[in-house]
Amino acid sequence: MLKSLEIKNFRLLQDFKVSKLGNVNLIVGKNNAGKSTVLEALQVFASNAHPSVLKEIAIFHNERFAVEEDELNDFFPFEDLFTGRQISNNKHEKIIIGEIDGKEQIKIQRIVLVEETLESASALFGGETQIYTRIKAFLDNEIENLPEQSSIENVLRVNKGKKIFDIRFEEFENNKKTTFQHKPYFSKSLPYSVIPSRFISMDELASQWDKIALQKPANIVMDAMRIIQPSVENITFVEEKRISPKRIAKVKLSDMEYPVPLHSLGDGILKVFQLLLKVFPAKNGFLLIDEFENGLHYSVQEKIWQLLFDLSKELNIQIFATTHSWDCIESFAKVAKEKKDIEGVLFRVGKSVRKSNYGQIIATVFEEDALYQITQSDVEVR
Repeated sequence: MLKSLEIKNFRLLQDFKVSKLGNVNLIVGKNNAGKSTVLEALQVFASNAHPSVLKEIAIFHNERFAVEEDELNDFFPFEDLFTGRQISNNKHEKIIIGEIDGKEQIKIQRIVLVEETLESASALFGGETQIYTRIKAFLDNEIENLPEQSSIENVLRVNKGKKIFDIRFEEFENNKKTTFQHKPYFSKSLPYSVIPSRFISMDELASQWDKIALQKPANIVMDAMRIIQPSVENITFVEEKRISPKRIAKVKLSDMEYPVPLHSLGDGILKVFQLLLKVFPAKNGFLLIDEFENGLHYSVQEKIWQLLFDLSKELNIQIFATTHSWDCIESFAKVAKEKKDIEGVLFRVGKSVRKSNYGQIIATVFEEDALYQITQSDVEVR
């Protein structure tokens, strides 16, 4: 679990620090302040910057990542992830994500690999000639006087502690199918689940439901659905050949003879269903929720927060959620104050007005007691 958070040179977040985090964290701020960017940075951190995750983020933003073969030295995949949308040659401007001054930070930087062809030392003294190659890593502006036999390759170098993984740009050539596999020591990523502001596909929800059906987690999901619709008795997924998606959710209600489609019961129950389904794969990792309040009436948000606080402790999950809603902030503050053994922290992201870092995105932390007093006084924290 992260106790603090530092993000450098990742999109809008040039030098961003959150001094304290809790088990459950609510992120507030104006549009385009960087709330969702914090969630994306946590995805990169949890996945050890896996290339497939970087690709998913780029696709979501309609950003270019694939290149033609003749562009490999001119265009660099994932440039948009870096502050200013370009990959700097300055060794101090790498992407950094992790705890403040922590050893387990993820660092991403453009590196040039130089492969030199050399002869063995014995050949220089009349011995048998042996040709071998040597690969050295440089920053772009450090390369000088390369031998004619040298070849160079641009990569994104990912560091975590003493471990290194290179993402090769030619893997992202157009029309090239690649299955990305980290080295064994990079496979130990943190579990995490992402709940986007839009609804998750029904096929994805069906796949997740199959993993917990007839088990305790399924009962927890249905209990949560009853917060919205008390008459819920059971839920199942059925195959529907006439329409897409391939499988749809149907719910048995106590006051209805036949099951009804989950979608017909409104956005609220669908939001709760997908929210709770995504909790369990995040065990021992992160649950990332964009725009928590979407689809949820203010009257049920407190009960949902209570459930998430309890599950964060039971499953060892660190939760990060964003919101624009004052009702969401009030319900969060109330539950955070009540749950003495589960720490809740709210932090606001916004542009600094200080002369030293004017215009940079910074974080202001509000802990449980201070936040609750602020909400009781109707002081704006968004």
